[in-house]
Amino acid sequence: MWTFLLVGTAGAIGAALALGTMAAILRYRRTGAFPGADGGQVEPTRGQVVGLWVRVAVGGAVFVWAVASLQSRGLLGL
Repeated sequence: MWTFLLVGTAGAIGAALALGTMAAILRYRRTGAFPGADGGQVEPTRGQVVGLWVRVAVGGAVFVWAVASLQSRGLLGL
């Protein structure tokens, strides 16, 4: 039971990181407002954009790992 709670929580955090950051990227594409930027900054640096994509990748990888781990132990119920 502890495995399900621990790995499931990690998977939920990974999914939230990936989806939330993706929503921020989409908001930037749609409105031009960069998430977390102060009012004086007009255009984000390349490093900031790459950092957002790294967060999406890390969150997605954690989510996929959690689902695969739970599935291999038979705890997912699919």
